[in-house]
Amino acid sequence: MQSASAPPVREFEFRTIGGLLRRQIRVIMLTTLFIFGLAAIFLLTITQTYSATALVLVDPDRQSILNPGTAFPASAGRDNARVDSEVEILRSNAVAMAVIESQGLIGDPEFGAALGLSEKLARSVGIAYAASPLDRQATAKTLNRFKDATTIRRKGLTYLITVSTSSKSPARAAFLANSLAKAYITQQVEAKVSRSLAARDVLNTQIIAAQLSLTSYETTFSQFLEKNLDQVAEGTEMSGLRTALSQAELSLQQKEQDQLGLRQLLRQEDWAALGNKLGDSQLRDLIQTRSDILASISKGNSPANPKSFQLALAEIDAKLNASSTASLKTLTAETINLDQKITGLRGQMRRAFLASDLSPQLLTEIYAIQQDTSIARAQYDNLVLRMRDLDTQANIQIADSRVVSPALEPVTPTFPNRSLVLLVALAASMGFGVSLAFLNEYYIGGITSASQLGELLQTPVAATIPARSGQNSGQLSHAETIIDAPLSIYSESVRKLRAAIDQKFKARGGGDPPQLSRGGKTILITSALANEGKTTAALSLARTYAQAGQKTLLIDADLRQPSVHLHLGFEPQIGFLDYLRNASETDLTGSFYARDPASSLALIMGAARSEFPTDQLLSSATFEALLAQAKEVYDVVIIDSPPLLPVVDARYIAHYADAVVMVVKWAATGQGDLKSAVQPLRDAMRPGSALHPVLVQVKDRTAKPELGSYGDGYSAAI
Repeated sequence: MQSASAPPVREFEFRTIGGLLRRQIRVIMLTTLFIFGLAAIFLLTITQTYSATALVLVDPDRQSILNPGTAFPASAGRDNARVDSEVEILRSNAVAMAVIESQGLIGDPEFGAALGLSEKLARSVGIAYAASPLDRQATAKTLNRFKDATTIRRKGLTYLITVSTSSKSPARAAFLANSLAKAYITQQVEAKVSRSLAARDVLNTQIIAAQLSLTSYETTFSQFLEKNLDQVAEGTEMSGLRTALSQAELSLQQKEQDQLGLRQLLRQEDWAALGNKLGDSQLRDLIQTRSDILASISKGNSPANPKSFQLALAEIDAKLNASSTASLKTLTAETINLDQKITGLRGQMRRAFLASDLSPQLLTEIYAIQQDTSIARAQYDNLVLRMRDLDTQANIQIADSRVVSPALEPVTPTFPNRSLVLLVALAASMGFGVSLAFLNEYYIGGITSASQLGELLQTPVAATIPARSGQNSGQLSHAETIIDAPLSIYSESVRKLRAAIDQKFKARGGGDPPQLSRGGKTILITSALANEGKTTAALSLARTYAQAGQKTLLIDADLRQPSVHLHLGFEPQIGFLDYLRNASETDLTGSFYARDPASSLALIMGAARSEFPTDQLLSSATFEALLAQAKEVYDVVIIDSPPLLPVVDARYIAHYADAVVMVVKWAATGQGDLKSAVQPLRDAMRPGSALHPVLVQVKDRTAKPELGSYGDGYSAAI
C-alpha cells in the first residue's frame, strides 16, 4: 500500500498570524483583562513606601588638623578602595544597630519584629531563660527589616555615597536616612578618637619604660660617682660639696620624718602632741582654750545656751586645723627646697668630678654612661611629646566624611511605580495572552475556524457547516434539512462540500461525472473521534448527490457502532455486519439494503453493534467485491467509516477511497487528536486520492461573516 503524498507546506505569511490573532482575540482579551486587573488590585491594596536619600562626601585627603600640610599620597586605586570601604562600613550592622538603638526601632510597628504566639506565652508566664533568646531574635528581625529598607550606593566613580531609606511615611524616610548618615559619621569620629587613645595607652607604657631606663642610667652614674670620689684629691672643691651634700641629705631625711609625723597627728586630730611637735605659742594657747572648754563641759558647767560651747569648739578646731595645715605646708616647702638643694649639690659634684684630673679609664666609663643617659633622655622626651600630640588629637578629631546634601521628604512614593507596574502588566498580559492564543490554536483548544483547520492540516478546507441554534423539532436527523430546507445555509454548505469534491475529481481525472478509477467514485467519510457528526455529514452529502441526479449509495461501514438506520428511523433485522460475516447465506436485498424515503439514495445499513473486532471484515475479499460491484452500478459510493483514533477500521477502508472527507467538530476536536488521526490516514490513502477537511457544527458566526444572513442550520449530531 502506497501512501498519498502530503501537500507541500505553504509559505508563512503575516496574514496567517493576523488570522490566528483574530480567531483567538477572545482569549487574548480575557487574559489581558485578567492580568491587568490583578495588577490594578495589587496597586490598590499594596502599601505605598517613600524613599529619601542623603548624599555623603568622602574626603580622600584625610588631612590632620595639627599638621594641615600633611596628606596621604593620592592614587586612583587607593581612592576607589577607600570609597568602597566606606560604602561597606555604611552597610555594616554596627551603623544600622546604632540607628535602631537610638531611635528605638525594635518595638516599632513598621520595622520591629512582631512576637509570635509562643513568644507571647513565654513572656506572659515569665520564663526567664526565654527572654534573652527572644530579645536577640527580635533584634535580628528588626536589623534585617531595617537593612532591607536601606540602600547604600556609590555614585559612579565619584567620592559621593547615596544613603537611601524607605518607609511608609515620607517624613520618617528622610529622618532615618539622615540618622543613618549621622550615625556613620559619629562612628567614624569615635573610631579615630579610639585609635588615638589606644595609641596613647601604648605610648604611656613605653614612656614608663623609658622613664625607668633613664632613672636607671642616672642611678648608675650616681653610683659610679660615689664609688670613684676617693680618686679625687682631698682639699678640692669636691670635698666641701660632699660635706654639704651629706648635711643636706640628713636634714632632708629629718624633714621628711617630721612631715610624715605631722600628717599622721593631723589626721588623728591629736592637737596636744601636734602643739608640742610644732612648738608654736599661738597653737598652744588654742589647745589650752579647747582643753578648758572640754573640762568645763565634763564638770557639768553648761551655759544658758549649750550651742555656744559647740560653736566655740568648732571655731577652735577650725583654727587649729588651719594653723597645723599652714605649718605642714611650710615644712613641705622646706622639704622641697632641700630636695632641690641636694639636686643642685649633686650637679655641682658631677661637674666638679668631671672637671677634675681623672684617669683615661674613668673618662671612658663616664662617656659611655653619659651616652646611654642622653639616648634614654631623648627617647623619653620624644615619647612624651608624641603622647601630648595624641591627647590633643583625641580632643579635636573630625570625620573624613560629611553630609553634603541631607535627605528631604519625598513628595511621591517610590513603590509601587504605578505607571511602570501598569505598563509591565499590560505588556506581560498581552504577551501571555498571545502565547495562550498560540497554544490554544495549535496545541490545546479545538478547531474554531476554517483557516485554522487549513493551516493545521496544510490542506484547503472544503466547507464549513454551521450549527443551528434552535431545537431540532420533529426531525430524526439534521440531515433532513437537505430535504426540508434546501435553500438553508446548512444545505448550501453541504453542496459546497460536494462541489469541492467534484472539482478536485475533475481537475485530476476529467470526465463528467469524474472518475479516477474504474466505475463510480468512492468517498470515505471519517473523523478523529466519535460523536463529531460524520454520519450526519455522510447522509447529508449522499442526499445532495442524489438530488443532483447521480446514482448514489451510502454504506454504513461503522460496524462497531452503526447509526445510519437511526437517522432514517429504520429497524433492520439483518445488518451489513451479518452480510460480511456470511455473504453466501445473506440476501443482498434483505433488510440492510434499502432506499432513502426522502430521496433516491440507496442505503446499506447496519443493525447492531459488533461485539468483536471488525477490521478483518473490512479488509476481506467480501467487502472488496461488494465495493467493486457498487462502483459498477452507482456513480457515487459514500462510505461512513468508524472514527480513526478509537479503532483501526477506517485505515483499511481508506485505500479504497478516491476522496476522503475528514469531519472536524467545531471547538471540540483536539488539535493533537486531529494530527494523530490525519497522519495514519494519509499513510493509508492511495496515491491520487484527496483529503477534504470539513468543519461542522460551527457556532461562531464571526469566523464566517458571510453566513450571518442565514438563520437555519443544525446543532448536534445524532
